[in-house]
Amino acid sequence: MTASEQLLEAKGELSDSKLKISHRDPGLLVASFGPVCIAVWDTQPTPVLFEIQRSQLASAVLGNPGRQLFMCVVSGSAPPPEQELRDASSKMITSHGTQLAACACVIEGSGFRSAITRTVLTGIVLLIRTPSPVTFFESVASANGWLGKYARAGALTKLPAELEHARARRPA
Repeated sequence: MTASEQLLEAKGELSDSKLKISHRDPGLLVASFGPVCIAVWDTQPTPVLFEIQRSQLASAVLGNPGRQLFMCVVSGSAPPPEQELRDASSKMITSHGTQLAACACVIEGSGFRSAITRTVLTGIVLLIRTPSPVTFFESVASANGWLGKYARAGALTKLPAELEHARARRPA
């Protein structure tokens, strides 16, 4: 980060230093933070909510081709998607090809439910034929560290805290 970028970031004037929420309801939060499109699932995906995620990611990729990142966060309380939406998830990632730089999947929680969700999503990834790397994580912080390799140095530093703050303010 240049000295001028550090100064702008300290003042909060860099465009990617703030989480921008584009959709918020009890089941799905969609936001962006710099080059990262973020989807946070608190419920089982439905076709309507999946379409919101799909269209937001498509729009983000269109606006930032080859550099766009995607972070999908599945809370520990969210059941895995039905087969139709598993297939749609694979197609969603695959359809962007080289235009999507990387995809981080965060499966929060521990125990049986989280293990089942990881298993289902690992199966989805096996079906994905994309040149973009897709990796699983247990926390937003670890996913953020990995995605940071694909972004401007320091650009994602505030993402975990901003996302945590936004999630705390979500409707019940």
